Amino acid sequence: MTTLSPLAAAIAELKANATVSTLTSRIRAVEPGPGDALGAGQYLPFIVLSQLDAPWQAPTATARVSVGMRCYAASYPEAEELYLAAAAVFHRTGPRIASSRLGIYNSLSLGGGTIDKDPDTAQPYAYGVIELNVSIQPIPA
Repeated sequence: MTTLSPLAAAIAELKANATVSTLTSRIRAVEPGPGDALGAGQYLPFIVLSQLDAPWQAPTATARVSVGMRCYAASYPEAEELYLAAAAVFHRTGPRIASSRLGIYNSLSLGGGTIDKDPDTAQPYAYGVIELNVSIQPIPA
């Protein structure tokens, strides 16, 4: 059975985007993957998405899901570049259907691009929030 996961759908969209995929192939859910978060001088670009809220008990056929996006890179300008490329994938993007049959009616980058550094590795990253307006039931094939 396929799960209707907005987070999985967002990761798939980023991986399929030509601009983002030229900047990194490391796109993760919730936390960095093995070999992503390295020490100074070894920084690799990667993206981590995490679901901030998902009101699945909505009385309607859709739900607005907020997703946090952190884009790590070797420098602050590169982190910002990666964030802007990833945010553009979702900003004012219209209807589409994920491979899981999750309907994504629209999405929006809610702002961000805020620069920070990881407290453990000191790696630069840029972060923000995207919002997905999704179906709560699979879209028929």
